[in-house]
Amino acid sequence: MSYKNNRKIYYVVNARLPTEKAHGVQIAKMCEALIRQGVALELIVPRRSTVSEGMREFYDLDVEIPVRRLPVLDCYEWGPIGFWIGSLSFLCAYTVFFLSRRVVQHAGQRAVIYTTDIDQFSFLLIPFLGLPYIVELHDAKPWSLRFYLFLRRAAGVVVINRIIQREIAATFGIEARGIAVHPNGIDLARFVQANRAAARLARSISPDIPIALYAGKCYPWKGLDALVQAAVSSPEIHFYLVGGTVDELAAATGINAIPVNIMAIGHQPYRVMPEWLAAADVLLLTGTHTNDYSYLHTSPMKLFEYMAAERPIIAADTPAVREVVSQQEVFFYAPDDGRDLAATIAYVLAHPAEAEVKVAAAAALARQFSWQLRADAVIHFMREKISSV
Repeated sequence: MSYKNNRKIYYVVNARLPTEKAHGVQIAKMCEALIRQGVALELIVPRRSTVSEGMREFYDLDVEIPVRRLPVLDCYEWGPIGFWIGSLSFLCAYTVFFLSRRVVQHAGQRAVIYTTDIDQFSFLLIPFLGLPYIVELHDAKPWSLRFYLFLRRAAGVVVINRIIQREIAATFGIEARGIAVHPNGIDLARFVQANRAAARLARSISPDIPIALYAGKCYPWKGLDALVQAAVSSPEIHFYLVGGTVDELAAATGINAIPVNIMAIGHQPYRVMPEWLAAADVLLLTGTHTNDYSYLHTSPMKLFEYMAAERPIIAADTPAVREVVSQQEVFFYAPDDGRDLAATIAYVLAHPAEAEVKVAAAAALARQFSWQLRADAVIHFMREKISSV
């Protein structure tokens, strides 16, 4: 289905791109999917220091994403004050950019802004640019005047789970039908079942060692304490942490004595992640009840990637995870309980037939969450909310 000759989408996001963080994958894959649907799209980001690779190479994309990098004060890494200064300069930069294009717009070009909530204030002037806009939110927001104006003036809001939809509707008085729920997605062509033996050979991993693998960065809100505790309880299992270092894990958990059976690999290129997942016996998705984002609001892309990789999944039993999967597709453990996680890993390894049934169900479910399907749904939502889109 083609959407050519519609409004041009300006995807405005205050983010360093490419970035090793998960939101970069989400932005890149959504832009790619929209472009493949025939959308005229331009990604608007701050001009910040980043890796030398382009978006296509870094995220293993099939298409080029047109990127406009606006000049900013690149002091984001200086701490909170630097981030605020950099974000304020981006606010000024995109405002000048859009106001300077009014002549083009009046000559017949139609446009819509699509933006997401990377920070708490750089979006402030978007409601006053004279263009319709769609907001994508990845967590619920407490009431504030800036978010009230931002969300109430939006043509529509996209959120990643139903819990966020309910909380945003209640907090800001927005009708639920104005808030579309679209979880994150998966590039099915990239994350397909791979041969376990070949994957281990490529990664120089012994074929005989049981491996429980966690893919992702180390943040305090991810509940990684349970992984460390499980590793202590299960010295015979190798726990691979693909995306973080030992120092990052220690900082995130406050546990300095990281057990030797945790293999922290550090950041890996996106294109090799399917191979890492294929090398595992079980894949781990942690979470914690002590953080609302982790417990209620997240839609972890790693869950969809795990499902497509066709390996048994052990996930923290949180409302956010249960928005996507049930006991038909994954094994659950009690959040923040390392002993329960260790016991669940042992159970999965001892019951391969039961695991295979859940693996098949998860793989089938993953096909409902492709980025292409998500992009198509977002386009149709835009058409409902903005005339002539």
